[in-house]
Amino acid sequence: MRKKRSKTTEDKLSKQNPEQKNHFQMDWGRQGGVIFAYLVVLLGYFGIVANILLITGKGKSISYTEMDPTILFWTYKVYPQTFYLPILLLFFICLLLTYKEDIPHYGIKASLWLVPLLIVEGFLFYWIMFGFSAEPIILQFAHGEGYLNILILYGCTFTGALSGMKMKQFIKKKRKF
Repeated sequence: MRKKRSKTTEDKLSKQNPEQKNHFQMDWGRQGGVIFAYLVVLLGYFGIVANILLITGKGKSISYTEMDPTILFWTYKVYPQTFYLPILLLFFICLLLTYKEDIPHYGIKASLWLVPLLIVEGFLFYWIMFGFSAEPIILQFAHGEGYLNILILYGCTFTGALSGMKMKQFIKKKRKF
């Protein structure tokens, strides 16, 4: 008897709105912004690092095979050479991800997920450029510099996310008065 009721209820709903039955819907307003922010960070972060490091001090290009492979995992070492642009990009994207959310915890969570994605992207770039080996895992997890880089990335994303949350609270408070 219950199956019959649920079947009739389902039939009524499908007759009322036949377009929504068996279709996947996605709110691109929220997810699209997060995906776009992830793409900007993932391509921009290593793009800035690679563009600065593949040019010598004399302004000549070098091949990526002549590049120091540790830079893909210890990016904090090149921040002064890149004028801190990669870390600033990461900070402002995390700030915007949290600022646009109504519930700040969603923005903080989305921001913190950028760090594992950056680490995985470093592995992928290394394996594409230099071939598959265990060296990236050793560089990232067997050396203190790898953990220091992870701490710097998490610190930057967390402070950016908290800044976005506090800025939104401040602006909401200003609008009330």
